[in-house]
Amino acid sequence: MESADEQGNPYAAPATVIDTAAEDVPRVLAGRVERLGAVIVDNLMVSALLFPGYMLLLEAAPAWTHVLVPAAWVATPLALALVGINIFLLVRDGQTVAKRWFGLRIVRADGTRCAAARLLGMRYVLPTLIAALPCIGPLFSLVDALTIFRDERRCLHDDMADTIVVNS
Repeated sequence: MESADEQGNPYAAPATVIDTAAEDVPRVLAGRVERLGAVIVDNLMVSALLFPGYMLLLEAAPAWTHVLVPAAWVATPLALALVGINIFLLVRDGQTVAKRWFGLRIVRADGTRCAAARLLGMRYVLPTLIAALPCIGPLFSLVDALTIFRDERRCLHDDMADTIVVNS
């Protein structure tokens, strides 16, 4: 005879069925070249938009000021918008614009979606603050970049945030 637990409670709310199929899909770690390419493209896009402003701040081209001022007024808000779009895409999908182009995604080490605070704080803000420290910062940045050559292809900032970069 079945016990009351095995029969189930006819008055209980229906159980929610959770589809874990997406979590069970094996993830393929992103290649080092693809990761480097995505970082370079992301940084080049923002740097190119900020270039007129850089030139004005450096007063490197006084003869071009009449061209650089309007360009800086247009390009600087575009650069800020691009940074905002990258933050939005990181929080929503675990991708920046370039990571999306390269078919890469940032996830937790167990393959689950990464929370916004962990992704932005531990993977971007904290390593940037450490890299800005005198004496320690350049050494940290070097070690951070070189740790990608380990077997698990994780940089130091990946270890800090418990993330991996996978092919999406």
